[in-house]
Amino acid sequence: MSDAPAIDYKDTKKYWWPLATVLALLPVIGIGLFYETGFPVWLWLTPIFLYGFIPIIEVAFGEDESNPPREAIPMLRDDKFYRWSAFAGLPLVYTSWIVGAWFIATEPFSWNAYIATTLSAGLTGAGSLNAGHEVGHRRDKISINFARFFLCLCGMGHFRIEHNLGHHVQVATPEDSATSMMGENFYAFTIHELPGGYKRAWNIEKTRLGRKGKSAFSLENEVLTNTLITLGMYGTAVALFGLIILPYLLIAALLSNLMLSSANYIEHYGLQRGKRDDGRYERVQPHHSWNANHVVSNIMLFHLQRHSDHHAHAERPYQCLRHFDSAPQLPAGYFTMYLAAWIPPVWFHIMDPLVAEQMGGDMDKAYIKPSKREKIYAKYHRPTPAEAVAAE
Repeated sequence: MSDAPAIDYKDTKKYWWPLATVLALLPVIGIGLFYETGFPVWLWLTPIFLYGFIPIIEVAFGEDESNPPREAIPMLRDDKFYRWSAFAGLPLVYTSWIVGAWFIATEPFSWNAYIATTLSAGLTGAGSLNAGHEVGHRRDKISINFARFFLCLCGMGHFRIEHNLGHHVQVATPEDSATSMMGENFYAFTIHELPGGYKRAWNIEKTRLGRKGKSAFSLENEVLTNTLITLGMYGTAVALFGLIILPYLLIAALLSNLMLSSANYIEHYGLQRGKRDDGRYERVQPHHSWNANHVVSNIMLFHLQRHSDHHAHAERPYQCLRHFDSAPQLPAGYFTMYLAAWIPPVWFHIMDPLVAEQMGGDMDKAYIKPSKREKIYAKYHRPTPAEAVAAE
């Protein structure tokens, strides 16, 4: 028996975490209510709930900066309830995806129904990507396989490789395609971030297999095999339900990808790691990620918003992630900040002053889009006298 004292700690959010999983059924609920009432507005339940209801109730529930005590971390980490709360989303998100395809294939065509169902599938697919991100940081085979099918649903089977071995290594540097520059709008970021992620993942696998003397065009290439899994699933769905669902599949996947890009865009906006005397980047610190402690969106996103601790301890499961007082804080949860990011003038108005504040007025420390540097310096560069002297 262990001589360690028992830890009297209860996670007050423990039984709220499955809500992140249940969200996957919102499109199914909307379709069911449409059949029950005949009102097409129910088909829009998913976007209305996620981007209308959640930002409002976030204000009521506020923020939670509390952390589990260090002694409780092993207990929380080993509690299988949390693990299976994330895993449980897999059958639900596939059910939702299939029901959406069936609905489009069997209902008399209308643009309203097609658009609403596709948008809903894209948003719940983003939840699948988030779950895949969470379990994809674990090293056991069960978690890795769950991650693969969470990610393959949306055509993002390369993400685990790209994210774990690319983004987490190069985050907050110009080498990272998933770190956004100050002054760079969301749409410009997405254009290079999405293809850049696939390219980086492919190159990582190509290098790994090359060390073994094998070709990248091998079934040992996780990027290739996961791409084939996605194509196989989509091909099977079209064979079952007809070509009418092909736009549903492709547009929903694109929307899910754009939602993931939205998260990447806001998580490290304008933040940059400095270089040491030997030319290498400093290690990742809490101040290299934007965070949010808003309770509702943190529950819905498996604590993704405690992003600094996630980068400091990538294998630490969501229930153990901590708040740091030194970490930059977003003014709202991710769902609200996504809305701001999609309207660039609003985003810049909110976030550029926060980046400048985080840099202490020394914009040499910020990661700035080159074409916007002069304008941003003129507006925000206010280094302290000591920093100004050092720069000379």
